[in-house]
Amino acid sequence: MKTLVLIIPVTPVPASRPRVTRWGTYYGKTYSKFRKDAKVALDGVYAGEPLSGGLEVSLWFYCKKPKTTRRVEPRGDVDNYVKAILDSCNKKIWEDDDQILRLTARKRWADDFGPRIELIVSPT
Repeated sequence: MKTLVLIIPVTPVPASRPRVTRWGTYYGKTYSKFRKDAKVALDGVYAGEPLSGGLEVSLWFYCKKPKTTRRVEPRGDVDNYVKAILDSCNKKIWEDDDQILRLTARKRWADDFGPRIELIVSPT
């Protein structure tokens, strides 16, 4: 397997905590919409079989910048951004995210190419 480079055209969203009520468990609307959009986008950028074996993954999150902010980096924990996309890639890009042996991630404001997630997958 060679290195796989994918640009996923979705606005990154950090994973939210599930809400548990006596009627069931659910996620917030923003995160649920992201998961749905990410699965559609992944179908558009990768048509191969799910990868097997140990993997090294690098993720770059380009988040939409609000009209006004004093922040230097996007809001949200980087591990929550990672969880959101790794779970979306299960059964599409790889069999399961427990195959990932090395992981790097970075979040920053979107540039001229807009909000997106850049995913680089290599065999270990």
